Amino acid sequence: MLTLNNLSSSAVESLSLDRSNRIAQVEFKNGNQYTYSNVKDTAIKSALLDPSQSIGQWVNKNCVQDPKVTYDFGFTTA
Repeated sequence: MLTLNNLSSSAVESLSLDRSNRIAQVEFKNGNQYTYSNVKDTAIKSALLDPSQSIGQWVNKNCVQDPKVTYDFGFTTA
């Protein structure tokens, strides 16, 4: 799992990505933590290759709004 910290985001504190298991763990600025499963490999690759993109928009598009992605509250392990 690779963690991206010090993000330039008003909503996301940290984003951890596990490409092989297709998992994204998101900690929001308000302290809420979610583990998203079934995240598209291409989306994870995009986040890793272009960390300058809006991470909040990335989470919204690739985790929250993707109907194939499921989530759990808190951080879980694969």
